[in-house]
Amino acid sequence: MRYRIEFGQSDANRLKAQKFRQKIFRDSEVGLDDDKFDAASDHCLIFDKSNEDRLVLVFRSRTFSSMEDILSSYSAQHYDLTKLSTLPFKPMEIGRLCIDQKVSDPFLLLSAFKYLRSLVLSSRIDFIFGCTSFAGADNPRHLESLNSLKKNQLADSNFPIKKKSQTILDIKKEINNTVENKTVKNGLPPLLKFYLSLGGKVSDHAVIDRDLDTLHVFTYIDLKGRKFD
Repeated sequence: MRYRIEFGQSDANRLKAQKFRQKIFRDSEVGLDDDKFDAASDHCLIFDKSNEDRLVLVFRSRTFSSMEDILSSYSAQHYDLTKLSTLPFKPMEIGRLCIDQKVSDPFLLLSAFKYLRSLVLSSRIDFIFGCTSFAGADNPRHLESLNSLKKNQLADSNFPIKKKSQTILDIKKEINNTVENKTVKNGLPPLLKFYLSLGGKVSDHAVIDRDLDTLHVFTYIDLKGRKFD
């Protein structure tokens, strides 16, 4: 196999992930992209053995014992998840996924998603969630990409995701105001495409994150009764 994977909560893994995220998210070799959620998360690091074992992709995952506990998640900072907290699922939050832009191999993401699948199956997870991001908070192409979402890809009334942030974009309103949804080739982030391919849903609003210069949506997959292929 071309790629090698390290996974866990070790200090070494966490530090490597934070340095890599700083480089990708903030275009800086100085400092760390870190937050209070890193210590409670497992960090997945994927290395390219064909390129001097170079670190090329990272993401973090956090498994919760119940939906009530997701109120202390990273996503809960930006979205009101109170109505989700009573649902009978075993959840896992995925986040901070970033990729070395110099790598063009499509099998890199496939390797990450296959490993994610193994984590979900081994932990008996039936609810995956997280914030999926578009790079550039004010990029007008994001609006076109969000308009390409179908109305049935928005969270339904069984999964009410309420507004919490003061800086949002109302996706549902934008879709309703669009006469004909545009399809934007390669406009959606890879992680969001992956979620949607498995029947994932998104919040009816996006949050503008000035710190990371991104626009993100709350995304989830209800895996109960669904085969995770």
